[in-house]
Amino acid sequence: MRWPLALVALVPVLPAQAIDRIQVRAASVVVAGIRTADVVASLQIHSATNSELDVHAASVQPPAAIAAQTGPLSLRMHCVNPLIREPRFECSALTLQAQSSRWPELRLDGKASFRSDTGAYAASGGGMRIAGAALKFDVTSTANGLTARLDLPGLQIAELRSLVGARLPLPKDLTLSGRGDLHAVVEQNAAGFTADLKLTLSDSGFQNASFTWIGEKLALNAHVTADLSSVPLTFALQLGADKGQALAGPVLLDFDKNPLDLKLSGNYADKAVQVLNLQGTQRDLLHLTGDAQIGVSPLAVNKASLNATDIRFPAAYSTYLQLSLATTPFNQLATTGTAAARLQVSDNLPTQLDLLVHELTLSDASRTLQVDGINSELHWTAGATGPPRPSWLAWENSQGWGITGARSKLDFIAQDRDFRLIKPARLPFFDGALLVNTLAVEQIGSAAISGVFDAVIEPISVAPIAKAFGLPEFSGQLSGRIPGLTYKDKLLSLQGNVEANVFDGSVVASNLRVREPLGQWPRLYGDIVGRNLDLEAITSTFEFGSITGRLDVDLTGLETFNWTPVAFDLVMATPKGDKSRHRISQRAVQNLSDIGGGGGGVSAALQSGALKFFDEFGYDRIGLSCRLRNDVCQMGGVGAAKTGFYIVKGSGLPRIDIIGNNQRVDWPRLMTQVSEALSNPEGIQLK
Repeated sequence: MRWPLALVALVPVLPAQAIDRIQVRAASVVVAGIRTADVVASLQIHSATNSELDVHAASVQPPAAIAAQTGPLSLRMHCVNPLIREPRFECSALTLQAQSSRWPELRLDGKASFRSDTGAYAASGGGMRIAGAALKFDVTSTANGLTARLDLPGLQIAELRSLVGARLPLPKDLTLSGRGDLHAVVEQNAAGFTADLKLTLSDSGFQNASFTWIGEKLALNAHVTADLSSVPLTFALQLGADKGQALAGPVLLDFDKNPLDLKLSGNYADKAVQVLNLQGTQRDLLHLTGDAQIGVSPLAVNKASLNATDIRFPAAYSTYLQLSLATTPFNQLATTGTAAARLQVSDNLPTQLDLLVHELTLSDASRTLQVDGINSELHWTAGATGPPRPSWLAWENSQGWGITGARSKLDFIAQDRDFRLIKPARLPFFDGALLVNTLAVEQIGSAAISGVFDAVIEPISVAPIAKAFGLPEFSGQLSGRIPGLTYKDKLLSLQGNVEANVFDGSVVASNLRVREPLGQWPRLYGDIVGRNLDLEAITSTFEFGSITGRLDVDLTGLETFNWTPVAFDLVMATPKGDKSRHRISQRAVQNLSDIGGGGGGVSAALQSGALKFFDEFGYDRIGLSCRLRNDVCQMGGVGAAKTGFYIVKGSGLPRIDIIGNNQRVDWPRLMTQVSEALSNPEGIQLK
């Protein structure tokens, strides 16, 4: 760089009248390892004390790593009244302009000095504003190398995004906010060309248009060191965050509670970042190690291997699970336990996940939910990444929604979108169990999901099950086989029957199927048959009034919409040839009469004459039927009467008949009457 300044040295010895302009051209000049081409230096001499020096380099070749980002550079320098004090040359009014095809024009004002005896030079200044920050720089060069310092205090992150947004691998709809301070040091010496950058962000944030990426009140600090002379460019990063929250899809990071400390090294070339030796810690949450290959344009994870150890609950629940469970009954869990995970990614998709869970506990006091001693080994693989590996899930005990269970274990394989048990699983419930022989689901999470299920119900008392569902407790056992339960094309179908022994009789459900059970408006279809049920047990359970005898029930053609019946054929009647004792109480007479539409006359009869002295009556047959269509129930009984149909056909003395008069009944109204009969200890209040 000495030859342009040598022009200045001629100024005191040349007559101003003889020469007023000197110009020198050079094909190539090397300054501090930076090669410049097509350099033109021009000295304009106005007088012995007034001159101007202009230097223009048409092409500047910075280190390869910088050149890859800036593209071709040109440089222009202008100095007013350069001063000479041999061996020192100075310019106290220097303007520097740099232009690039990829970056806006850079303009700096300052001062510079040069020593011809040592070759050392220095420059400092500022002037221009970048993203709201006033740039300050300081450059020194000696025989040992060059050091350049740059400061940008008070950066406005939103303006920085608009300045360099097209060059960053960030979504276009992502808006940034906050304030930052950038300090950079670039050094050139015999060992190479290095950079050291420190960026501190305060009260910063980000947000995309769909609100799936959000950051608020973030305080971050980043420290990057890089070797700019190497190809590929090598770097090391330290990142810390101790304030604010960030949402990334279903993941919520709370840096106030779980500060982040992240370190990694890597290299960059050909629009790809190689991440090596990644080590990160979030206090009370996890420790992370791994490596990755990340494409920059477009942004994609080409390959990654991540290992998370010391995953701690409850922080892991609130960070990774709670948002995904927000619309489920598991959105307010209290959790304890630990876990570890290993994730493999290829071509932007997960290919393998290994998850170990140790002594996890889940609870929710508001729902009386408690699951203790959860342990698991999950080994999931994508379809084409190798043979499946066995997984298992076990828990010590469980309780929720009134249902209690004991120690259980599932052995299964999870591969791609498929899940299947690899050995039978016994799941204890109350005093019985569900023995699952077959459970397989394919294409989970897709529209083509399908599955099969086969199980045996080891006898379970019905009373605790009824209590769990908020029903009156009654005796009996639920048992039998659930064969051939399949799900395909949004239809859940039971190929066999489900049987229960209740009320000293039997109930069999068959032809059960549910259309779109996971949809917004599920439809249930099926048939239910009850045989030889004990009426005394039924009526005492539901406080309907006492009836003794036996009852057969046929509910066929059942169809529900969103679990509400819209069609069925129901027949309830005394079995043919029943020899049991047939008695009915006054209250049961009153309730049955009102449901059948003959309440007023029966009520008057019960409250007058000799009948009022009897608590119960004999009957021959009892029965009621309903054919439901379009919210209208076509009613019937055990036989035709002169003015309607018999609900109860009396027998013996005293004798009473209950005759229904309304053969067409509004279904919602009928349900209201039945509900009142079951819930009112005094029976239906007749009007």
